[in-house]
Amino acid sequence: MSKGSRQRPTNTTIFNENYKRIFNKNEDQMSKNDFMEQNQDKINEEWNCYCNEINSTRHKYYMDSKVFTKNDKERFVISYIESHLI
Repeated sequence: MSKGSRQRPTNTTIFNENYKRIFNKNEDQMSKNDFMEQNQDKINEEWNCYCNEINSTRHKYYMDSKVFTKNDKERFVISYIESHLI
């Protein structure tokens, strides 16, 4: 058996599913963008609740309030979208 034959996919069903998952990201990206546009108000509301809850917990332990950055919100939005699309 040569090296090439070991690298060939033997289970074509799994190979095809993984291929589609990896290379057909435009469809997924469009659905994420559509979801974000349709649920922007809900996402903002959840983000505000998230920030308030964290800061209230920090206040309870006499810690300074956290200042949330744009990156924090982007990570939150990505997690929110993925949790609601799956």
